[in-house]
Order: sequence, then structure tokens, then C-alpha cells
Amino acid sequence: MLRWIRAWRRRRRGVPTRGQQAASSALHRAECARDAGHERAPLVSEAAAELRAARRENHFAERIRLTLEGGR
Repeated sequence: MLRWIRAWRRRRRGVPTRGQQAASSALHRAECARDAGHERAPLVSEAAAELRAARRENHFAERIRLTLEGGR
């Protein structure tokens, strides 16, 4: 009974519960991670474009090599 009264008093004062504090912290971390992801997006896109170009070059070099060697 005493625990219930203490919990009721805390709620009336506007003090967030442990669950509310944890949720607030998780939301803050998620927002920070989202912002960091948005900041890195141009760098990631640039790196992905470079990797696609390198893969394409390697693919054609391999096909030319196979053709010259009498492969497929």
C-alpha cells in the first residue's frame, strides 16, 4: 500500500517514471543516430559510386581477359 501511495505522489508531481526516462533516453539516442546518418549520407553515396565503378571496371577487364585467353 505504501508503494502505491509513493508512486501516486510521484505521478502527481510530474516526475517521470523510470520507464519514461528510459524511453526518453532511447528516443534521444535514436534522434542522434538519425542525424549522424543524414550527415554521413553524401559520403556513403560517394563511396558506393566509387565501388560500383571499380566493380564494373573489374568485370569488363575479366571478360576481356577471358576472351583473349579463349575462355567464355
